[in-house]
Amino acid sequence: MDAREFRNTLGHFATGVTVITTKGDYGFIGFTANAFSSVSLDPPLILVCIDKNAGSLKPFHKGHPFVVNLLQEDQEVDCWRFAKKSEDKFDGSSYTVSEDGIPILQENLATIECYVEDMLEGGDHYIMTGRVKNTAYDEQKKPLLFFRGKIGQLKEPVMIEE
Repeated sequence: MDAREFRNTLGHFATGVTVITTKGDYGFIGFTANAFSSVSLDPPLILVCIDKNAGSLKPFHKGHPFVVNLLQEDQEVDCWRFAKKSEDKFDGSSYTVSEDGIPILQENLATIECYVEDMLEGGDHYIMTGRVKNTAYDEQKKPLLFFRGKIGQLKEPVMIEE
């Protein structure tokens, strides 16, 4: 399997954009991730995939708190800020701090506070499952999307009748 073709194929799946935040020994940590999914409602679990070579990997161990910040259409700057390597990714971003001391980006589409449930091997990534502790969301905002390697926005949501 050609890695570039595989990546290009996966790029045809539109995803939301998240910034994962936590704290480590030397301060706050954050990175952009689009490999995010719900896993279970009972118990409430999500998953995030983290590159095994990521510098932000160290603090993620069983029981460690983290936050999934689902970005909204006006947060493209945050998307790119947390996708790049830098000394202080939080410089210039607006955030509050959870009761666990984890940064939560302001103006998110949704926020999911978690604790690491498990770290599983997944090729060149770890599949981190998180047990959800708390959630918040804004019904008025629209998501920031990732599609074919580019950031985009939802034109208008279509409601499906039940």
